[in-house]
Amino acid sequence: MKTIKIQIPDMQSSHDQARVNHAIHTTDGVTINSIRSGEAGVTVGDEEQQKAVVASVEKAGYTIAGIEIETAAAGKTFMFKTNINCSGCVARVTPALDSAAGVCHWDVDTGSKDKILSVHSDGITPGEIMDAVRKSGFSIEIIKPELV
Repeated sequence: MKTIKIQIPDMQSSHDQARVNHAIHTTDGVTINSIRSGEAGVTVGDEEQQKAVVASVEKAGYTIAGIEIETAAAGKTFMFKTNINCSGCVARVTPALDSAAGVCHWDVDTGSKDKILSVHSDGITPGEIMDAVRKSGFSIEIIKPELV
């Protein structure tokens, strides 16, 4: 698995972002990590999935200006909004986060309104964290991805 950032300069409005989101969702096994003006963050399993995502975005009428592979971020702490809201939920996500390669340590503030998950990276990317949490059955959204 790898996380990529796709530069889509003509995807600016929320309508454009919704169209690109829908286009990317047509590719099986792909995780959308973020969509914002001009950029989509996506986790793909292999080159074929990456090519399929690019083709679906272009078929929807958008131009791909570039693709950047998100590299591991050792030593960074990533923050996410989640719906992990109790000790039972924490127990359910624990195996996924504890076994994820590149997680130094993590914590969920179940008392906060946004149920903030903090993950200190020892080489894992935000997309890989999001994928692990989603596979455990929870929703997750990175907080201020442009700052991490």
